[in-house]
Amino acid sequence: MKIILTGASGFIGSCYLRELNDLGIDQVVAVDVHQLPDHPNLQGKKFREYLSREELIDQLDSGKLKEVDGIVHLGACADTTERDRAFLARNNVQYSQRLARWSVTNDKFFHYASSASVYGNGDEGYDDDPEKLSTFKPLNAYAESKWLFDRWILKEKLVNRVVGFRYFNVFGPNEYHKGNMRSMVSK
Repeated sequence: MKIILTGASGFIGSCYLRELNDLGIDQVVAVDVHQLPDHPNLQGKKFREYLSREELIDQLDSGKLKEVDGIVHLGACADTTERDRAFLARNNVQYSQRLARWSVTNDKFFHYASSASVYGNGDEGYDDDPEKLSTFKPLNAYAESKWLFDRWILKEKLVNRVVGFRYFNVFGPNEYHKGNMRSMVSK
């Protein structure tokens, strides 16, 4: 299996890469914001090549990665204190849309990280019924960016073609680089 893994040097992405390696999968195109694959979270992990986010788009656009089976998109700005909505729109919504479109157009699987933050304060419950998504009220710009992408998936009628994971307060190894955004367990 050949996989594109975005957010590969991040907390969840690096753990996902470790699991892929443990399953014998090392044909991974690791993607992240760092220019070189020297992040401590990538040490000891196997992957075919490392690309920046921009290099990934260039390679997808030029048809160089058609042999992959799909994309696991875990790369996003996960800073819940980020207030720049334009940045979050580019980074968490539009970039995700490009990857999803490429995957669907090329009959590849697309799995992506959403967030439990899309549920807002929980007044509307935690139901994954697509009809309820529009009733949720995200509490910050990060949550809103994840909510907007989930809504785009619905609008584009991709619910049965992609898989989204709504993470709730995850913690564990490889989150130490996240500074103030580390979990309470880590702090």
